[in-house]
Amino acid sequence: MTLSPPRHIAFVLSRLHRQGFQAWCVGGCVRDALLGRAPADWDIATSALPQQVLAAFPGCGASLAGAAHGTVTLLLPGGSAEITTFRVDGDYENHRKPRQVLFTPSLAQDLARRDFTVNAMAYCPGLGLFDPFSGLADLENRVLRCVGQPAPRFDQDALRILRCLRFAAVLGFTIDPLTRQGARQSRGLLPGLSGQRVQEELTRLLPGPWAARVLWEEQEILFAALPELAPLAGCGQESLYHRYDCWGHSLCALHHAPPLPVLRWAALLHDCGKPLVKSIDQNGIAHFYNHGQAGAQAAGRLLRRLGFPSFLLQEITRLVEHHSQPLPIGEKRIRSLFAQWGPQGLFRLLDLVQAHTLALAEEPARRLLPLVLGAKALAREIGNQAGCLSPRDLALNGRDLLSLGYSPGPQLGAALKRLFELVLAGKLENRRPALLQAARAWQKPAPP
Repeated sequence: MTLSPPRHIAFVLSRLHRQGFQAWCVGGCVRDALLGRAPADWDIATSALPQQVLAAFPGCGASLAGAAHGTVTLLLPGGSAEITTFRVDGDYENHRKPRQVLFTPSLAQDLARRDFTVNAMAYCPGLGLFDPFSGLADLENRVLRCVGQPAPRFDQDALRILRCLRFAAVLGFTIDPLTRQGARQSRGLLPGLSGQRVQEELTRLLPGPWAARVLWEEQEILFAALPELAPLAGCGQESLYHRYDCWGHSLCALHHAPPLPVLRWAALLHDCGKPLVKSIDQNGIAHFYNHGQAGAQAAGRLLRRLGFPSFLLQEITRLVEHHSQPLPIGEKRIRSLFAQWGPQGLFRLLDLVQAHTLALAEEPARRLLPLVLGAKALAREIGNQAGCLSPRDLALNGRDLLSLGYSPGPQLGAALKRLFELVLAGKLENRRPALLQAARAWQKPAPP
């Protein structure tokens, strides 16, 4: 078995070996390389102490930000290399991080502290694979199994529970029964994690090809991390339009949404307002009036708790609020949506509408899907014809309007937006003379 680390990584391994130290590629890079996936990073573990690593590479730039935990990052011509001294973890605090780490000369001890067997392998050119916990067999069988007993592993670091789900969602692995049991039993630790950490793990999980399946099977774990979503489970949608309850519908929409984090988050949350507004009429039909607005508000509270940056929070909540677009969508409304959302925003909205439609009952989905696909085709046609898909594509800019006497600020932005809407609607040519003439006609004369 031969893996091929990048040249700068191979250089580091070779130099440390010549200095008399052990040095191995470890963790996720080995797992991904064995799976035929391109590793995002190649991490190195070594018997050398941080100061010995620095001494072995005189003249190289280095970051010592992680030196207290044994990590030195070398800045090499071919890229950076993160090198960590073999270590064992001390007692953990807050079910997240060890209070201290102790350096060890043993690679086996270093690997023994890791989360899953498929992440507890090491590789070195010329020495081959070091696999003390049968990670390769689990990799070949596509099984996620904790190193050692699951309960202590998850108790040490509760984030490993979500990492387990993430690996299953991204790689399509089955979770070993004892590991699954341990993760479920330890889910009560998840509320103690920071919202930011939960957000980072779920944002990496949701685009996974098997995300919907994993979240369906492990909904108890997800609801422990995101209790705001628990009311979706069992919230029936008593209507001919639906075949699932709100939770099943949300996961089906997630499965059909393109694997972009912003769209997968929007699909997961798009119906989170329904339990808040549900009503049943005298015929036993469920109604969810204004659930888009209620969902946007609920999603905003959840996303803020998870530490989302404001621009992503706004994009996701806007998609949630407007996902229930009336169909069909004609040319006039497509042009209006182009002006309101811009090209990227519009096509993301239509992608979400399509995912929502595919999650409906069979007959409504069959009837409505061609209308969604027709709207997307019309949007592409209009976009190609207009040649002006945002105010930035106009044949003039803000400086031109300033030269006409417009004031910087809201007045300028409003004028550019109005010009763009007229061009997109086909009422004004995107030519500089025509745009200047229209803008000049709107400009109020200066007071005497």
